[in-house]
Amino acid sequence: MSDPDRLIAGQLLTGATREVLAARVAGARLPYTPTHFSVQQFALLEELSRLLVPHDPATLPLARAVDARLTRGDADGWRYDELPTDAEAYGMLLLALPADFQAMQQGAQTEAVTRLQRQHPRVFEDLLAELTETYYAHPVSQLGIGYVGFADARGWSLTGLDQLDPHEQEALEQAGRQP
Repeated sequence: MSDPDRLIAGQLLTGATREVLAARVAGARLPYTPTHFSVQQFALLEELSRLLVPHDPATLPLARAVDARLTRGDADGWRYDELPTDAEAYGMLLLALPADFQAMQQGAQTEAVTRLQRQHPRVFEDLLAELTETYYAHPVSQLGIGYVGFADARGWSLTGLDQLDPHEQEALEQAGRQP
């Protein structure tokens, strides 16, 4: 069992939290076919997301989360007036990448992304924010930084800086991490 699996299977999470986190972890293990983006666009999004927020898509499926959200038609509740919908804006952003982006060396990719950011600063900002939020909402990332605040079944009594409740220490130990 992986780190989040041990913790999710334990008794330190409420049922609702367990359900949400289990779905996030399990989603990365399932085969995926993009539903909003074409296969080519999705591959570009995944490559771009790996460059912007370094991660392993097999563990942290950030591009999948973006694709699925756009398919559902969900939004975060705001956008810049001058921008089209996220679906249109992200599509525009991907079209602005060089055709050979995936084959480029990392230095050339970084230069291409810098140009992309200059050309489409607000869309770039939106995508980067979404990728970052999705990254830190995943239990693998949270455990990676030693955060177990989602171990919510017992509540908290110690809420000061650098203080862990005993059950938080237990959660870190269950996940194979040092408090």
